[in-house]
Amino acid sequence: MKIKINYDFTQQELVGKTDIFEITDGARLGELLRIIDTRIIDAGKNKGIDTTYKTALTDHQLNGCMVFINGLAPGNMLETELHDGDNIEFVYGFCGG
Repeated sequence: MKIKINYDFTQQELVGKTDIFEITDGARLGELLRIIDTRIIDAGKNKGIDTTYKTALTDHQLNGCMVFINGLAPGNMLETELHDGDNIEFVYGFCGG
């Protein structure tokens, strides 16, 4: 299944504005976030950019960001099952924003 990712401005210098990931049916949000974080970390290494505050997860918990699926914040975030065509958006809150 295909999932569209809309990156926050903090991630865009590493991976661009959007991306499409093809993942297996029944995949959960936490699995996809780990894949995305690996991509962000690898891009940071290649570009010499610190990724400390650009990844979604730290110790298997959200790292100061909000994640929306189709415009909604799911209740059981990391265990939420994804579906073909879902849109994921990252929003990082800096300075209360």
